[in-house]
Amino acid sequence: MEQTQNKTKITIKQGSRIRLVSIQDVIYIESLGRKVALHLAGETIEYYAKISQLEKQLSPYFFRTHRAYLINLHYVESYSRREALLKNADSVLISKYRLADFQKAVENSHKMLAK
Repeated sequence: MEQTQNKTKITIKQGSRIRLVSIQDVIYIESLGRKVALHLAGETIEYYAKISQLEKQLSPYFFRTHRAYLINLHYVESYSRREALLKNADSVLISKYRLADFQKAVENSHKMLAK
């Protein structure tokens, strides 16, 4: 669950196995009780972690749209008041309390990408 020095990878511990996953490959993260699911283009990885800790680690590239979801802003295709549609065609809920902050985060991520 720690990041490497360059902060581009997430270290995942699954039993005795340790795996490094590039944050660019993570489309969104879903909280599943005491576990989280990292949704990548070709697979989903589940492991024990807290979504709140990942939220701190992955800011400003990821945004917590809902208590159960943390999304990679780079993969946002479109959004409405209730949900965000991601480039992999999944949709993720947006809390009404986080909508204004989400809109700002999307705008800021487009500015970062434009540089």
